[in-house]
Amino acid sequence: MIARVIATGGLADRIASETRAIHTVDPHLTLIGLRLVYELNSAEC
Repeated sequence: MIARVIATGGLADRIASETRAIHTVDPHLTLIGLRLVYELNSAEC
């Protein structure tokens, strides 16, 4: 199994341009995940 590396955050583009280890850049992935967790927890109330 080959691991895929995803860079997230505001500086992801800069870091990804300096290495071949990063396959995908998604600057909003962490924020999307936090929103999903919030929505799941809000639905329980």
